Amino acid sequence: MPPQMTSAVRRRGYLNMMIYGPGVLAVLGLLTFGVSAITGRTWDDSTPFAFAIFWTTSFAAFMLSFLVGRAKRGTILLDCGQHPMRRVFLINAAIFGLQGLGRLLAPQVFDLLVVDTAWFGITFSSFWIIMSLGRLQFTENGIWRYWSLLKWEKLHSCDWQEGSTPTLTLQSKTRLPFLGRGALPVPAEHREAVAELLKHHAPNAGTTANGPGFPVSGASR
Repeated sequence: MPPQMTSAVRRRGYLNMMIYGPGVLAVLGLLTFGVSAITGRTWDDSTPFAFAIFWTTSFAAFMLSFLVGRAKRGTILLDCGQHPMRRVFLINAAIFGLQGLGRLLAPQVFDLLVVDTAWFGITFSSFWIIMSLGRLQFTENGIWRYWSLLKWEKLHSCDWQEGSTPTLTLQSKTRLPFLGRGALPVPAEHREAVAELLKHHAPNAGTTANGPGFPVSGASR
C-alpha cells in the first residue's frame, strides 16, 4: 500500500519553506542588484535575468546532487514506494512543460526574455518529472529520500510518530541544525523493517530509553 501524506510531513514541509523562503528572496535581491549594476537596467528589467541565473544554478546543483547520490547509494535494501504526491508532481510537470514549449515555439517577439521563460518551463518540468519518479529507499550507504541521499553517518537522530502511516522524522548532521530536519512517511507494512535497518546502520543516531539509535515517540511496542 502506497504511503499517505501525514500531518507531520506537511508541517515539516511548511516549516522548511518558512526557513528557506527568506534566504531565497535575499539571494534573488542580491542577484537583481548585481545585474542592474552591471548592465544598467532597471530593477524590473533585471529581475527576470537574476531569476534565470538563480534557477539555472539551483537546477544544476539539484541534478549534480541527484546523480552523485544515485551513484553512491549502493545496493537497495528496502524499497518503501513512491512519493505520496506523485500525481501532483506529474501535473506540475505537464503544466510547466507545455508552458515552456508553447513559449518557445510560438513567441510573438523572440528575445532573451522568451528564451528565459521557455528555459524555465522546460527545466522546471524536468525537475517535477524527477520528483515524480522518486522512491523512498533504504540502501547500503544511506537513506535515498526520493531524490537525494542521506548517508548513514550523516544521520544524527531519528524518531517515530505513529499513525495509520508512520512518520519517520530525521535530524541530519549540518552546521546549522535547523537546516537538517526532515520527515518521511513510511508504509505501515515496512515500519518494523525500517526500524531494524536503522538499528543496524545508524546505531548512534540518538539515544532514549528504547535503546541506542532508535528513539521512539508514542510507539506501542
